[in-house]
Amino acid sequence: MNWHEELVVEPTLGQAGNQFRASISDEWTSLQGAHGGIVAALALKAAEEVLAREGISAEASMRAATLGYVSGNVVGDIDIEVEIIRRGRALSTTHVRTSQNRKTTTVARFYHSPPWDGMEYSDAPEMPERPSETINLYREGTKSHLNNVETHLHSSTAILAGADRAEWMAWSRPLHGGSLDSAWLLMFGDYFPPAVFAKATTPQRAVTIEYSIQVHSADGNWVLGDDEYLTSRMHAFHSHDGFAVEDGWIYLPDGQLLATTRQTRLAG
Repeated sequence: MNWHEELVVEPTLGQAGNQFRASISDEWTSLQGAHGGIVAALALKAAEEVLAREGISAEASMRAATLGYVSGNVVGDIDIEVEIIRRGRALSTTHVRTSQNRKTTTVARFYHSPPWDGMEYSDAPEMPERPSETINLYREGTKSHLNNVETHLHSSTAILAGADRAEWMAWSRPLHGGSLDSAWLLMFGDYFPPAVFAKATTPQRAVTIEYSIQVHSADGNWVLGDDEYLTSRMHAFHSHDGFAVEDGWIYLPDGQLLATTRQTRLAG
């Protein structure tokens, strides 16, 4: 899997040149259809091409995004339409709609901004410490999005294990080397199986209907050393009446909080 080839978006003859087409390969097969994270990354790539064409500052990076998965995405061609909602001096907002066979599958909202001066502090949970033994998430012989990131789960984490907490802890890095950008990070925030799978003992429905990410670094590109990993903690802390809420924290190797995520999932 070549990450950069997976993110190719081609302009089509749409109104104002804001329409694109891409293709999702079977490398991104998920539990149900195509992985939502690759759809999010393609939507962002299209949005950033439009913003660059409109002259947005090169210092502006994605700082927040919200995606609604209104219908299941499948492997194959996908159409992407971008609308600039607001372009301010410091903050730009875009709306993106993806569709397949003329049916809307995903709606997205992206916020791009250069860094601002402001308060700096963190009351976030500390980065979990990696144990001496971990579990490789690679699934040999399968076409799965899980194989597109090198990931090692905490040894206490297992699917359908009836754990006390609905939580993943993991250490991950891109397959294509140590560099990652906003599109890869956006994909990765939606990468893990539902955390409720750790607490459940039988298969559960846990389809994401809304996914959001907040990026706490304005760099837009980050580099991991040869032996460095992102640390992730994903916790579904509440489930009731068929819906679960899952919060996530993604840390750089030095313990800096890189991003937070939240997902609302069907859970019943």
